[in-house]
Amino acid sequence: MKKIYLILFFASISNYSKKSLSFNITSEIMILGYQEKTLSNTIMNKWQHKDVIADTIPGVSSEKAYEHLLSKKGKTVIVAIIDSGVDINHEDLKNQIWVNYDEIPNNDKDDDDNGYIDDIYGWNFLGNSKDNNIYYARNEYVRILNNKGFFDKNGELTIPKEEKDSVILEAAKFYKTEKALLEENKTYIIEQKKEYETINNQLKEYFPLQKYTFEKLKTIDTLANAHLKAPVKKLHEFLEYELTQDWLKEFEEYNDIIENYKLNPNYNDRQISSDNKNKIVDKNYGNDNIVGDIHIENHGTIVAGLIGASRDNGKGINGIADNVKLMILRAVPHGDEYDKDIALAIRYAVDNGAEIINMSFGKFFSPQQGLVSDAIAYAAKKDVLIVHAAGNDSQDTDKNKFYPIDYSESIEFTENFINVGAINYKLNRKLPAYFSNYGKINVDVFAPGYNLYTTSPDNKYINESGTSLAAPVVSGIAALIRSQYPKLKASEVKKILMDSGNSYSLEVTIPGKRDSPKVPFSELSKSGKVVNAYNALLMAEQVSKKN
Repeated sequence: MKKIYLILFFASISNYSKKSLSFNITSEIMILGYQEKTLSNTIMNKWQHKDVIADTIPGVSSEKAYEHLLSKKGKTVIVAIIDSGVDINHEDLKNQIWVNYDEIPNNDKDDDDNGYIDDIYGWNFLGNSKDNNIYYARNEYVRILNNKGFFDKNGELTIPKEEKDSVILEAAKFYKTEKALLEENKTYIIEQKKEYETINNQLKEYFPLQKYTFEKLKTIDTLANAHLKAPVKKLHEFLEYELTQDWLKEFEEYNDIIENYKLNPNYNDRQISSDNKNKIVDKNYGNDNIVGDIHIENHGTIVAGLIGASRDNGKGINGIADNVKLMILRAVPHGDEYDKDIALAIRYAVDNGAEIINMSFGKFFSPQQGLVSDAIAYAAKKDVLIVHAAGNDSQDTDKNKFYPIDYSESIEFTENFINVGAINYKLNRKLPAYFSNYGKINVDVFAPGYNLYTTSPDNKYINESGTSLAAPVVSGIAALIRSQYPKLKASEVKKILMDSGNSYSLEVTIPGKRDSPKVPFSELSKSGKVVNAYNALLMAEQVSKKN
């Protein structure tokens, strides 16, 4: 294997101005002679914590920060997680959950007079007072088209030729694209299941329990048994790409959810809550079930662990932040969230003491964007930092808005909202994760978000990828900063996270554009950087001294 050379250029603290927030400490890293390497499971399961200099892995240097900088405990920081339900009884999370001590559990009274009854650990905006809960929702463009009456009684889309509304036309484009993809996937599943049926029948002698391995496959003599050549070749292909029968079953279930809920215009995803979705003041819905159903949803639990799973307890993983309490706000179903639910969840978080809000969700249509924008501005007024996932569609968000957003007419209206893309662990053209959205204007910074090991419901752990995972890494670093330097404002923390990151002098593949010319990694976000906990804490110390 070739040796990896890292050339660093350090910029020290300089030209600090409280008014302009112009301070700088960063590492510019040039990679020479890098060759992809396979990481051990042990390293892979915590690569986001690693340091690029010590480990040649582009993590956020949180292990280095704990070893050299975090000698004092700091204050406890409340991080609100607006997401699906969270398994608050998970072994690695149960000691990290925020508790509303002003509320008396299970007495059916609003003891703290905040408008929510028995909200001990947060609130569930996907339900009603009778403890009925929502788990699935239509995509927003389906709701838009349905509200305008563009689906017939058979669920077929019918857009008049004279229709000129750009939102309607764009929504129809999204629907047709996803509907075609769904049909393609359904056909693919049927074909692959037939292939497996053939394999199961013809190779039964070699795999009676259908436990397929490369080793056993190599023992089959296809010269003496020519009729087995085709199934052996196909099975080798399946094993190479990890296309198992279990994976096919999961993929089929995933597509069933898309067909029956996300793309189904006749599914009423607001029936249970029975509120007026257009009125922010109508908040007499929801309940205190912030866990949901751990057999249906795991996204919130995945996010929670990356931020604040108990550190050094001998179980599972270490979260980024050690001194946090996680406020759980269930508002994101399978499908697109409602703007009203998100707006109310943000306001709940702000009013109940959260200093950071993690929002690992998003969509391309937002009919009530104003409700969410007002809530973001409210959070800014109350000095709360919002960390948002940039999205997993390999899209340029400078051209395709991915909501929620913190700007209007291309001008940012707050300084408390940070949008996060995802990187891979590979120091080459693959550094930006292939799925990550990007944007020189509207994505602020990148963070590890590929194949991260984290908490999953029922005391389990799982490897997952997405900007949904990159955002909580940033939320965790933000929590470290606000814990150690509590006088820093949300806008200052955002600026520190962006300015103190590592710059990588790399030509990279634009996500989703494998055949296009490579571009400098710095062109994919506003800062051009990957967040770094060690650098951020160094900068935070210097900035706090200037305040």
